[in-house]
Amino acid sequence: MRASAGAGLLAALVVLAGCTAAPSSAPDASATSSGGQPQVLTGALLQYRRDVPARRVQVRLTPQEAGLAVEQLTFVTRGWPTAAATPNGAELHPGTALDLPVVLGAADCSGPPGAAEAEVVVRDPAGRSRTVQVPLDDGGLVRRLHDEDCADQALLAQAAIEVADVRQGDDGRSLLVTVRLRRLSGSDALRVTGTRPNTVYDLTTDDPLPTLRHGGEVSFTVTMVPARCDAHALGESYRTGVIGLVLSLGDGDPRPFDLVPPPDVRAQLEAFAVTVCRGG
Repeated sequence: MRASAGAGLLAALVVLAGCTAAPSSAPDASATSSGGQPQVLTGALLQYRRDVPARRVQVRLTPQEAGLAVEQLTFVTRGWPTAAATPNGAELHPGTALDLPVVLGAADCSGPPGAAEAEVVVRDPAGRSRTVQVPLDDGGLVRRLHDEDCADQALLAQAAIEVADVRQGDDGRSLLVTVRLRRLSGSDALRVTGTRPNTVYDLTTDDPLPTLRHGGEVSFTVTMVPARCDAHALGESYRTGVIGLVLSLGDGDPRPFDLVPPPDVRAQLEAFAVTVCRGG
């Protein structure tokens, strides 16, 4: 699982066999509503590793009646702005789960998040539509994502963290990436305490790790070397262009931070890894 950036963004996601990460969720909720009446849907909330950079989660629905189709789905959990999926009338089949992606906005950090829930409009075989509230089992995913997003918001309100330069190393097998921290507001010290590998690259730095204090900016250079060239790693290109850092703000403990560069820089990092791997 990611350390969230903004995944980060993005606790650990369990890896399924192959290239897919398992959901951070408990089994589906009970099929009985709070009033004791059978629910037409049970639900869960999960996030695959590939979803982390896009801030995407999956709402998993399992029908308890035959012949239902999903007309609308809205994620309606306190602490997050409402977010809609695009189900396009997807049919539901009893005993078979359907995952519908939802992209999360910025968390509301004024208070703790609520229990995960979705509002779902379903159509029955007779063509009648009804709206049902579906509790989503999430195994703590909503709270974890909320905590991470609020920590990132606090950090990025005080400092911009960006890639300032990318150049090839003299060995032809590494990239030297200059990371810049710029003060935007506030006065909490922002310390770089380490780096983290991504799926393909190992990350190291020869520069002293800097601290951004009251104003101005600081920079340091990260050496990125492709360390995994297997198909599984290269297939997870959504992680190849993410630069893993470890940062602390003020008196806070160091925490992982995913620096997600602009698309052109990410494409450059991904292409270089493939070129080096093909060259042996």
